[in-house]
Amino acid sequence: MDKQDLRDLLRKEYENGVGITELCRKYNQSINTVKSWRKRDGWKKKQINAPLTNAPPKKKTAPRKQKGANEKEIKIQMDILKGKSKQEIMSEYGISERTYSRKTRNARELRKERTEKYLEKIVEEVYKGELYRILKGTETAKANLVVRATKEINSQEMDTKKVQEYDKAYVTIKKMGNDLMRTGKMLTAYEVLEIDRQLAEEEMQREKLEIEKAKIKKDDDKDSEKEKEVIELLRNITGKVENNE
Repeated sequence: MDKQDLRDLLRKEYENGVGITELCRKYNQSINTVKSWRKRDGWKKKQINAPLTNAPPKKKTAPRKQKGANEKEIKIQMDILKGKSKQEIMSEYGISERTYSRKTRNARELRKERTEKYLEKIVEEVYKGELYRILKGTETAKANLVVRATKEINSQEMDTKKVQEYDKAYVTIKKMGNDLMRTGKMLTAYEVLEIDRQLAEEEMQREKLEIEKAKIKKDDDKDSEKEKEVIELLRNITGKVENNE
């Protein structure tokens, strides 16, 4: 069933007293979409006991058979979208292979439309909730790369390949941040992962540093204990010598 048929069906049910919320639930449509159809096409609910003076001719309601056909069409498309097999659908609804192919095309178009709406919703939510985090992440990642590159350059055994990798990553992330600020266009999943990867590597470096610090402190504590033992031993020896004298 194409979009116009669906709109006509919803309009008829709305004019016969069915509420928008119920229509949305029944036909799996968003409230905003149905409201826009109502406004654009001027849907009006039929007035009960309205005066008949100068009343326009009553519109003929769709025959029950037509309504049943529309409901059948919707059920077929829903089954296709749910993944029912071709043979099951053809057998259950008594349709030919040619009819099945046509309805499959309609279902694919419906799935595409739903997917586009879903992706738009995701992008909107991500854009609102993640924009600040991503911008902050780009600045942090750039600063970390500068620090790491500087450390590598100043090390006794500088790894040129590492410095080049840091420089390339810095340029890439800087461009991402600039593009995001200039156009407002959300980064791709790959670009966000690149930023997160740099931040994760920095976190790993920080954890390694903390481990090394802990080991050094532990070794220092051991040395300090040994030093105390030696001092105590020397004191004992010195005391014994003095007593002998």
